[in-house]
This record gives sequence, C-alpha cells and structure tokens, in this order.
Amino acid sequence: MQKANFLKCFALFLFTTCFLFGVGETYNVSWLAFRFLGQYDADGFYFSFSSLIPVFGGLLMVGLYETIAKRFI
Repeated sequence: MQKANFLKCFALFLFTTCFLFGVGETYNVSWLAFRFLGQYDADGFYFSFSSLIPVFGGLLMVGLYETIAKRFI
C-alpha cells in the first residue's frame, strides 16, 4: 500500500511539473519556462537555470493531495 501511495504522489508531482513547464514553453511564460545556461570560458565554468516555480507547484500539489484530497478518494 505504501508503494502505491508513493507512486500516486510521484506521478502527481511529475504530471503537475511537466504540465506547468509545458504551459511556460508553449505560451512563452518566462516564469514557468525552463531555461538552462551553461558557459565555459577563460574565467571558468558557469551554469545557471531558472524557474523552479513549476517544481514548487508540483510539491504544493502533492502536499494538497496528501492533506486534503486524500480523505475523499
């Protein structure tokens, strides 16, 4: 039972995160779109990524499912 519950939560997290990233990429919403920048030059290696908001949205959805919606399903 624990394994099934974990899989439900993991699937909800992946679906929500991918959905939000997809909306960001499709409609050019910069705070939802995933951007990765890697750069190597004389100063060294530099990388950055942006918009972790969809990841936090996925965690929020899993938290809401665990606390509220799980009682009704």
